[in-house]
This record gives sequence, C-alpha cells and structure tokens, in this order.
Amino acid sequence: MKRNKIIMLILSVSMLGGLLGGCGNSSDSKGEKVTIEYWHTNSETRGGPTVEEQIKAFNEANPDIEVIGRYNDGYDGLMQNLQADAAAGNTPDLVQVSYSNLEYFPNNFSYTAPDELMENYSDNPEFISDNFAENIISLGTDSQGDLVGFPYAVSNPILYYNKDILQEAGLTDAPETWEEVKDYALTIKETTGKNAFHLQENDTWALQALLECNGGSFLTWTDGTPECTIADPASAEAFQLYADMTLNDKTSVHISTDEALQAFNAGELAMLASSCANLAGIEESASFEIGTAPFPVFEGKERAVPAGGCVLAVTSQDDEKKKAVAKFIEFLYEDDNLVDWVDGTGYVAPTNSALNSDGMQQLLAEDSLREAASSQVEDIIPWAAFPGDSGLQAQQYISDARDQILNGEDINTALTECQNSINALFE
Repeated sequence: MKRNKIIMLILSVSMLGGLLGGCGNSSDSKGEKVTIEYWHTNSETRGGPTVEEQIKAFNEANPDIEVIGRYNDGYDGLMQNLQADAAAGNTPDLVQVSYSNLEYFPNNFSYTAPDELMENYSDNPEFISDNFAENIISLGTDSQGDLVGFPYAVSNPILYYNKDILQEAGLTDAPETWEEVKDYALTIKETTGKNAFHLQENDTWALQALLECNGGSFLTWTDGTPECTIADPASAEAFQLYADMTLNDKTSVHISTDEALQAFNAGELAMLASSCANLAGIEESASFEIGTAPFPVFEGKERAVPAGGCVLAVTSQDDEKKKAVAKFIEFLYEDDNLVDWVDGTGYVAPTNSALNSDGMQQLLAEDSLREAASSQVEDIIPWAAFPGDSGLQAQQYISDARDQILNGEDINTALTECQNSINALFE
C-alpha cells in the first residue's frame, strides 16, 4: 500500500511537471522567452555566416525572444520541407520564399500578410510605405495584387567583363547596348581569338532580362488572366541578336553557366551576363582586372531587369510569436543590418534608406564593382512567376525554345510553339 502511494505521488509530480513545462513553452506565458524559427536558404558560402551573426545579435539585444535559424537547401527545397511540416502541424514562423514561388506559396500555405503583421503586431504600422519603393513592393506581390511577403534578397543581372581582354582588343569602356555587345564581341574574337560572351543559361532569368530590355516579355496579366507573350515581335527581335551572335558570328558560347563561370574566371571568356550574386566568387577566383557594368539595353529602349531572390513570409500561427517576428523583421531592415546583408551575400539592399546610407556608400567606395547592381534598383521588375502547378513546365518550355533557337531552329516557329504550349497549360 505504501508502495502504491509513493507511485501515485511520483505520477502526480510528473504530471504537474508536464503541465508546468507545457505552460513554459507557451508564448502566452509571462516572463518566458518567445521562441521563433526562421527558415532560410543561405549556405556557408552564400551569406550563411551573416544570417547567423544577425540572429545572434538580435537574440543578445532581445533577451525575451530567441530566434532559431534553420538552413534549407534551396528555395524549392524549403517549400518541400514547409509542406511536410505544415502537414504535420508544425510550421516555422518566418520563411524565405523566392519570387518565382509567389503564386504557389499563398495558394498552399497559411500566412500573415506584411501589412496585417505591421498594423496589428508592431508599433510601426507605416513600416512598408516608409521603407519600400513601389517597384520593390511589386516584387512581393502576387497576381491577385496581394503583398505576400517583405522583399528581402534582391539580385539583378549585370555584365561582367575582363578588362585585360577588352584592352587587348582596343576597347576601353564597357558596352552599354546590345548592339555594342555584338560589335565588341566581334572585335574581341578577331583581335584576341578568345570567346567573347555568355548569357546565363542555368534558368530563364537572364533571358527574361534580355527580352524585357527590348520591350518584350514572357508573361502578361489581363484582369487576372495570364497569357504567355514570348512570341511577340520585340521578343523575337531580341532573340535574333542573341542567335546571330551564337550561330553566325560565333562570339556567344552556348554552354552551361557553371562552365561559363569557369571560363571567365580562367581568363578565357571576355564578357558574362549573370547575377550580381556571383560577384564575390568571381572576385575570389579571377586573377585579372574585373569590370562590372549595368545590364545592356537595346538602342532606344529602357532597361528592365527581373529581380532574383526572395521575400520574408510570415507563417507563424501564434499572436505572441507574430509580435516577435515583427520585431525581428524591423531589426533585419535596419540600415546597418541591410548593409551587412549586402556585404555578406552580394545582393542589393531592398530599401532606399539603406541604399543611401553612409555604410552603403562606404561599402561601394571600397568595392566599386558593386555599383552596377545598385544602380539598377529603379529598373527592377518582377521575375515572371507562372501560376499554379504549371510554373516549372512553363519555364522548361522556354528553356527548350532557347536551346532550339541557339541550335538553328527558326525563331518565330520555336517561339510560337513555346507560347502556344504554355498558354495551353492555363486552359
């Protein structure tokens, strides 16, 4: 009997401990830390150390909040992990969502819109209008006009060039137009014998920039209805120059972007149109004098470059955690922290305040190669996000059309077939 009483006492204490422990884990408990989980895609070589440093600094400055960072392998990998955790009822509180997933994410996950978060869970309801220009806001907006997340990582395509090769070819300044790129490439080939140019091919992002800089487009929306417009005359004209350089002049190399980066870093490729996020790796690897310039435009046309990167989306389901998330977001967007983010990742700052800050000006003064990307912030447009589950297939159709054209197929035929195939996905 005595033994049974002891067992009951132990069980009672254990149950009480469990109840107290459960109360301690609740974000409603007074005096207890609120723990939030932040999912990111920044690896050790792509800004991971900066993310961890900023999490540590925030936690030290806010003893009532603990941010836990979790690395995910790529934006699509993060979406897959989020889907699995959401199905199990365990969602993180803040996640990075790529601009190309802005149609998929809001249709598949529960989230708190940025304006709702700042109006209801922070002391700064004007945070969005005070910090973001309209073209940056558009990066985080879906086809329904809803702001899904806070624009955070912003990259854009720029032109890298080997100053030594250009000097050998008698060229002093970087080309500003695509017509000049074509002429420069011929001169480089004839005088140096080296490969002259490559346009990033590991996705369709830089290709979209090429077409947009001639007034073309991948995708247009009319009253909420998507339409692929890649076969329009402006797009075909841009493709014609690209194909001429590849097939006729033989100055543009149709290879993988990894191969192109290796060739550029080895001094065997004169010009490379690629992401500004590659700058740190190029600076570390190249043994020649590097130049960077804004992404070229077609004569008489305006520059329009799609943004790569991500928004910060709030997936927390708890009010106290949402307050902590709002505070963490405000911290991340402080000028000094955005300067550190840019320095550690190669991205462009998403706010005008950070872009014009003393810290950013000092960073640009120390590394003028960053100026090309920063100078294009006002020219940024959204990366085409095809709706629903057809996005990946649509992008593949575009890649296939590009490959067909660069292998000699008729431009109008390839683009029309691509356009029809993509529009069929929307039916």
